[in-house]
Amino acid sequence: MEQARTQIRLTGKQFFVLTGIAGAKAVVGLEDPFRGTLAEEMPAEVARIEQELEEAGYIRLVDGEPELVPQLLEYIEICSRALLTIHLAVDDKQRSRSSECFFYYSAGAVVKAELKYIDHMHMYELEEIGTPAEAWMKIMSSLNLQERPKRCPEQLKLPKGKLWQWLNGEQEASGAAQSLRKEGSSEQAVTRLAEAVKAPENYSAFTAYYRLQHDWRVEGIELLRGREANWVVRPDDRHDQIREASVMEIVRELGDVISRIK
Repeated sequence: MEQARTQIRLTGKQFFVLTGIAGAKAVVGLEDPFRGTLAEEMPAEVARIEQELEEAGYIRLVDGEPELVPQLLEYIEICSRALLTIHLAVDDKQRSRSSECFFYYSAGAVVKAELKYIDHMHMYELEEIGTPAEAWMKIMSSLNLQERPKRCPEQLKLPKGKLWQWLNGEQEASGAAQSLRKEGSSEQAVTRLAEAVKAPENYSAFTAYYRLQHDWRVEGIELLRGREANWVVRPDDRHDQIREASVMEIVRELGDVISRIK
Protein backbone atom coordinates (compact mmCIF):
# COMPACT_ATOMS: atom_id res chain seq x y z
CA MET A 1 0.00 0.00 0.00
CA GLU A 2 1.35 3.41 -0.91
CA GLN A 3 -0.49 4.96 2.06
CA ALA A 4 0.80 2.43 4.61
CA ARG A 5 0.80 3.61 8.23
CA THR A 6 -1.68 6.40 7.46
CA GLN A 7 -4.27 6.59 10.24
CA ILE A 8 -7.84 7.37 9.27
CA ARG A 9 -10.49 8.32 11.84
CA LEU A 10 -14.13 7.54 11.07
CA THR A 11 -17.42 7.65 12.95
CA GLY A 12 -19.47 4.46 13.02
CA LYS A 13 -21.87 5.90 10.45
CA GLN A 14 -19.04 6.92 8.13
CA PHE A 15 -17.41 3.48 8.40
CA PHE A 16 -20.77 1.80 7.75
CA VAL A 17 -21.50 3.92 4.65
CA LEU A 18 -17.99 3.33 3.27
CA THR A 19 -18.27 -0.45 3.60
CA GLY A 20 -21.67 -0.20 1.92
CA ILE A 21 -20.11 1.64 -1.02
CA ALA A 22 -17.51 -1.17 -1.18
CA GLY A 23 -20.33 -3.72 -1.37
CA ALA A 24 -19.86 -5.37 2.03
CA LYS A 25 -22.70 -7.58 3.26
CA ALA A 26 -21.51 -7.39 6.88
CA VAL A 27 -18.34 -6.40 8.74
CA VAL A 28 -17.34 -7.98 12.05
CA GLY A 29 -17.27 -5.32 14.78
CA LEU A 30 -19.46 -2.85 12.90
CA GLU A 31 -23.08 -2.84 14.03
CA ASP A 32 -25.72 -0.91 12.11
CA PRO A 33 -25.39 2.67 13.49
CA PHE A 34 -28.62 3.64 11.71
CA ARG A 35 -30.73 1.24 13.75
CA GLY A 36 -33.82 3.11 14.89
CA THR A 37 -33.70 5.59 12.01
CA LEU A 38 -37.01 5.70 10.16
CA ALA A 39 -36.99 4.36 6.59
CA GLU A 40 -38.13 7.71 5.19
CA GLU A 41 -35.25 9.44 6.99
CA MET A 42 -32.53 7.14 5.65
CA PRO A 43 -31.88 8.72 2.21
CA ALA A 44 -31.29 12.14 3.74
CA GLU A 45 -29.15 10.70 6.55
CA VAL A 46 -26.97 8.69 4.15
CA ALA A 47 -26.64 11.74 1.89
CA ARG A 48 -25.48 13.77 4.89
CA ILE A 49 -22.81 11.18 5.76
CA GLU A 50 -21.67 11.00 2.13
CA GLN A 51 -21.29 14.79 2.14
CA GLU A 52 -19.13 14.53 5.28
CA LEU A 53 -16.97 11.91 3.59
CA GLU A 54 -16.64 13.98 0.41
CA GLU A 55 -15.63 17.06 2.39
CA ALA A 56 -13.04 14.96 4.24
CA GLY A 57 -11.65 13.80 0.89
CA TYR A 58 -12.53 10.12 1.42
CA ILE A 59 -15.02 9.77 -1.45
CA ARG A 60 -15.75 11.56 -4.71
CA LEU A 61 -18.89 11.63 -6.81
CA VAL A 62 -18.56 10.17 -10.31
CA ASP A 63 -21.70 10.57 -12.44
CA GLY A 64 -23.62 11.12 -9.21
CA GLU A 65 -22.35 7.88 -7.62
CA PRO A 66 -19.92 7.81 -4.66
CA GLU A 67 -16.51 6.22 -5.14
CA LEU A 68 -13.77 5.64 -2.61
CA VAL A 69 -10.58 7.62 -3.20
CA PRO A 70 -7.39 5.54 -3.63
CA GLN A 71 -6.11 6.54 -0.17
CA LEU A 72 -9.03 4.71 1.44
CA LEU A 73 -10.03 2.11 -1.14
CA GLU A 74 -7.68 -0.70 -0.08
CA TYR A 75 -8.33 -0.14 3.64
CA ILE A 76 -12.09 -0.44 3.24
CA GLU A 77 -11.89 -3.34 0.78
CA ILE A 78 -9.79 -5.34 3.25
CA CYS A 79 -12.27 -4.63 6.07
CA SER A 80 -15.22 -5.45 3.81
CA ARG A 81 -13.87 -8.70 2.36
CA ALA A 82 -11.79 -10.13 5.21
CA LEU A 83 -12.18 -13.88 5.64
CA LEU A 84 -10.43 -13.71 9.03
CA THR A 85 -11.12 -11.01 11.64
CA ILE A 86 -9.54 -10.96 15.10
CA HIS A 87 -11.14 -9.02 17.93
CA LEU A 88 -8.84 -8.11 20.81
CA ALA A 89 -10.02 -6.45 24.02
CA VAL A 90 -7.39 -5.71 26.66
CA ASP A 91 -8.13 -4.42 30.16
CA ASP A 92 -4.83 -3.30 31.67
CA LYS A 93 -5.60 -3.15 35.38
CA GLN A 94 -2.10 -1.93 36.31
CA ARG A 95 -2.35 1.16 34.12
CA SER A 96 -6.12 1.62 34.52
CA ARG A 97 -6.74 1.64 30.79
CA SER A 98 -8.42 -0.57 28.23
CA SER A 99 -8.35 -0.97 24.47
CA GLU A 100 -10.49 -2.68 21.84
CA CYS A 101 -9.32 -3.44 18.30
CA PHE A 102 -10.44 -5.38 15.24
CA PHE A 103 -7.83 -6.80 12.86
CA TYR A 104 -9.07 -7.43 9.31
CA TYR A 105 -6.90 -9.90 7.38
CA SER A 106 -6.21 -10.17 3.67
CA ALA A 107 -3.53 -12.39 2.11
CA GLY A 108 -0.98 -9.60 1.94
CA ALA A 109 -1.96 -6.96 4.49
CA VAL A 110 -3.91 -6.38 7.70
CA VAL A 111 -5.96 -3.33 8.66
CA LYS A 112 -6.38 -2.55 12.34
CA ALA A 113 -9.50 -0.67 13.47
CA GLU A 114 -9.17 0.63 17.02
CA LEU A 115 -12.47 1.50 18.64
CA LYS A 116 -12.37 4.70 20.70
CA TYR A 117 -14.90 6.93 22.42
CA ILE A 118 -14.21 10.55 21.43
CA ASP A 119 -16.49 13.56 21.94
CA HIS A 120 -19.33 11.29 23.10
CA MET A 121 -19.13 9.21 19.90
CA HIS A 122 -17.69 5.83 18.99
CA MET A 123 -14.85 6.34 16.53
CA TYR A 124 -12.83 3.88 14.48
CA GLU A 125 -9.15 4.61 13.87
CA LEU A 126 -8.06 2.63 10.81
CA GLU A 127 -4.43 1.84 10.09
CA GLU A 128 -2.69 -0.65 7.81
CA ILE A 129 -0.19 -2.49 10.03
CA GLY A 130 1.70 -4.71 7.62
CA THR A 131 1.64 -8.35 6.63
CA PRO A 132 -0.28 -11.03 8.57
CA ALA A 133 2.99 -12.07 10.25
CA GLU A 134 3.73 -8.48 11.30
CA ALA A 135 0.16 -8.06 12.55
CA TRP A 136 0.46 -11.22 14.66
CA MET A 137 3.57 -9.83 16.36
CA LYS A 138 1.69 -6.60 17.13
CA ILE A 139 -1.21 -8.57 18.63
CA MET A 140 1.26 -10.45 20.85
CA SER A 141 2.79 -7.14 21.91
CA SER A 142 -0.65 -5.69 22.74
CA LEU A 143 -1.36 -8.64 25.03
CA ASN A 144 1.77 -7.76 27.06
CA LEU A 145 2.40 -11.38 28.03
CA GLN A 146 4.69 -11.86 31.02
CA GLU A 147 6.06 -15.16 32.26
CA ARG A 148 4.77 -16.48 35.59
CA PRO A 149 5.69 -19.74 37.33
CA LYS A 150 3.22 -22.53 36.59
CA ARG A 151 2.55 -24.50 39.78
CA CYS A 152 -0.93 -26.05 39.38
CA PRO A 153 -1.39 -28.25 36.28
CA GLU A 154 -5.05 -29.02 36.97
CA GLN A 155 -7.96 -27.55 35.03
CA LEU A 156 -10.63 -25.64 36.93
CA LYS A 157 -14.23 -25.19 35.84
CA LEU A 158 -16.78 -22.46 36.58
CA PRO A 159 -20.26 -21.87 35.16
CA LYS A 160 -19.93 -19.69 32.06
CA GLY A 161 -19.63 -16.00 32.89
CA LYS A 162 -19.04 -16.52 36.61
CA LEU A 163 -15.33 -15.70 36.38
CA TRP A 164 -16.14 -12.37 34.69
CA GLN A 165 -18.70 -11.61 37.42
CA TRP A 166 -16.13 -12.51 40.05
CA LEU A 167 -13.54 -10.18 38.49
CA ASN A 168 -16.04 -7.32 38.38
CA GLY A 169 -17.32 -7.78 41.93
CA GLU A 170 -20.71 -9.13 40.80
CA GLN A 171 -19.93 -12.56 42.24
CA GLU A 172 -18.76 -13.08 45.83
CA ALA A 173 -15.39 -14.79 46.16
CA SER A 174 -16.84 -17.36 48.57
CA GLY A 175 -19.52 -18.36 46.06
CA ALA A 176 -17.05 -18.77 43.20
CA ALA A 177 -14.64 -20.71 45.40
CA GLN A 178 -17.46 -22.99 46.53
CA SER A 179 -18.37 -23.70 42.89
CA LEU A 180 -14.76 -24.63 42.16
CA ARG A 181 -14.53 -26.96 45.14
CA LYS A 182 -17.77 -28.67 44.08
CA GLU A 183 -16.09 -29.40 40.74
CA GLY A 184 -13.22 -31.10 42.60
CA SER A 185 -10.60 -28.36 42.35
CA SER A 186 -7.77 -28.50 44.87
CA GLU A 187 -7.45 -25.88 47.60
CA GLN A 188 -4.10 -24.76 46.18
CA ALA A 189 -5.58 -24.11 42.72
CA VAL A 190 -8.63 -22.32 44.14
CA THR A 191 -6.38 -20.10 46.30
CA ARG A 192 -4.07 -19.24 43.40
CA LEU A 193 -6.97 -18.31 41.12
CA ALA A 194 -8.58 -16.27 43.90
CA GLU A 195 -5.32 -14.32 44.31
CA ALA A 196 -5.27 -13.51 40.59
CA VAL A 197 -8.91 -12.39 40.64
CA LYS A 198 -8.37 -10.27 43.74
CA ALA A 199 -5.40 -8.41 42.21
CA PRO A 200 -5.50 -8.86 38.42
CA GLU A 201 -2.79 -7.17 36.39
CA ASN A 202 -4.33 -7.74 32.97
CA TYR A 203 -7.44 -9.36 31.48
CA SER A 204 -7.73 -9.92 27.73
CA ALA A 205 -10.27 -11.45 25.35
CA PHE A 206 -9.07 -12.84 22.01
CA THR A 207 -11.78 -13.84 19.50
CA ALA A 208 -11.37 -14.98 15.89
CA TYR A 209 -14.10 -14.85 13.23
CA TYR A 210 -13.81 -16.80 9.98
CA ARG A 211 -16.24 -16.00 7.18
CA LEU A 212 -18.21 -18.86 5.65
CA GLN A 213 -20.30 -17.36 2.85
CA HIS A 214 -23.05 -15.58 4.84
CA ASP A 215 -22.05 -16.77 8.32
CA TRP A 216 -18.98 -16.99 10.57
CA ARG A 217 -17.20 -19.58 12.64
CA VAL A 218 -16.25 -18.07 15.99
CA GLU A 219 -13.60 -19.25 18.47
CA GLY A 220 -11.94 -17.47 21.36
CA ILE A 221 -10.08 -17.59 24.65
CA GLU A 222 -9.54 -15.18 27.50
CA LEU A 223 -6.36 -14.50 29.45
CA LEU A 224 -5.96 -13.45 33.07
CA ARG A 225 -2.56 -12.34 34.36
CA GLY A 226 -2.11 -12.15 38.11
CA ARG A 227 1.00 -11.42 40.15
CA GLU A 228 1.67 -15.12 40.68
CA ALA A 229 0.27 -16.90 37.61
CA ASN A 230 -1.08 -16.63 34.08
CA TRP A 231 -4.47 -18.20 33.44
CA VAL A 232 -6.07 -19.29 30.16
CA VAL A 233 -9.88 -19.27 30.09
CA ARG A 234 -11.52 -21.32 27.35
CA PRO A 235 -15.32 -20.91 27.27
CA ASP A 236 -17.60 -23.69 26.09
CA ASP A 237 -21.39 -23.80 25.91
CA ARG A 238 -21.89 -24.00 29.67
CA HIS A 239 -18.57 -23.50 31.45
CA ASP A 240 -15.30 -21.61 31.53
CA GLN A 241 -12.38 -24.04 31.53
CA ILE A 242 -9.54 -22.34 33.44
CA ARG A 243 -5.93 -23.40 33.82
CA GLU A 244 -2.50 -21.97 34.55
CA ALA A 245 -0.24 -21.57 31.54
CA SER A 246 3.24 -20.47 30.55
CA VAL A 247 3.73 -17.78 27.91
CA MET A 248 4.67 -20.45 25.37
CA GLU A 249 1.45 -22.35 26.12
CA ILE A 250 -0.59 -19.14 25.78
CA VAL A 251 0.94 -18.40 22.36
CA ARG A 252 0.15 -21.99 21.31
CA GLU A 253 -3.43 -21.61 22.56
CA LEU A 254 -3.85 -18.42 20.52
CA GLY A 255 -2.59 -20.19 17.41
CA ASP A 256 -4.96 -23.08 18.09
CA VAL A 257 -7.90 -20.65 18.09
CA ILE A 258 -7.04 -19.73 14.49
CA SER A 259 -6.53 -23.37 13.51
CA ARG A 260 -9.88 -24.47 14.91
CA ILE A 261 -11.95 -22.02 12.89
CA LYS A 262 -10.35 -22.68 9.50
